[in-house]
Amino acid sequence: MREPTGLRKGVEPVSVPMGMRLRAAERRAQLLGVARRLFARDGYRGASMESIAEAAGVTKPVLYQHFSSKRALYSALLANDLGRLTQELEAAFSQAEDNEERLRRGFGAYLDFVDRHEDAFRLLFTEALGLDADFQRQVTEFRRWVAARVARIIAAEAGLNPPRARALAAAIVGMAEGAVGWWLDERRPLEPRELADELAGLAWKGFARFPAESREPDVPVDPSSLA
Repeated sequence: MREPTGLRKGVEPVSVPMGMRLRAAERRAQLLGVARRLFARDGYRGASMESIAEAAGVTKPVLYQHFSSKRALYSALLANDLGRLTQELEAAFSQAEDNEERLRRGFGAYLDFVDRHEDAFRLLFTEALGLDADFQRQVTEFRRWVAARVARIIAAEAGLNPPRARALAAAIVGMAEGAVGWWLDERRPLEPRELADELAGLAWKGFARFPAESREPDVPVDPSSLA
């Protein structure tokens, strides 16, 4: 079993030597990485621009050249991490040949992301939600996107109308977040793929309660009706 990768109290972030010259995009990525670790360790309120700059091996003016404020830095970090997770989920969905595999791959990509980026997950789905309305909006938009993708699977497999499909999709998204939170708190008692398969199996078997004649897998679903 792998050890958790997220930063813990008392673990110092990796510094970059003062004066190291990086291209603008490289410096921005490095600053985001350092900020992610400090926000995960100290929280939004506990981490300061000064401490982030020091840990990154730059002066505060250099940090402010890239991010005008701590709020702007945190917002950019959310956008970056949500964007990465969205891309990985979309890739997983697009590689599947049927809806059952699509669901399984989706859970797998989600667990893989959390396993590799625990700090990002904790910032996205715990810290950010209690901080700022704009931060909450960014996370809510991502959740709606995921729920819409899942709702399309439900509508196709169970033949449900859009409101019912959306309701079940929201429940599945909440189930995934809750299970992952438990998984991290319990120090990963299952391998990521094992938990992903269990969650996908639970969700998929839930569709079995709908009679086969109600399913319309060959009828295209208008994505806008599920958004």
